[in-house]
Amino acid sequence: MLDYINHHLEGVRISEMETPLGMSRLRIGFVAKNLLDQGKIVRIENSYYPRPGNRDEGPKHSLSP
Repeated sequence: MLDYINHHLEGVRISEMETPLGMSRLRIGFVAKNLLDQGKIVRIENSYYPRPGNRDEGPKHSLSP
């Protein structure tokens, strides 16, 4: 689920994750709360977003050439 949210910079709602993830709303809500508590995602209104600077654990890319 974290990977899914990290690939949706525009934000994603629980209802939009049900089919792609094959999970119930209840399960998605439970996992989302845990991710929020761990500081891995943020919630704005009813959408979940990647936490800035925490999109993945891979190498960070610099904006400078």
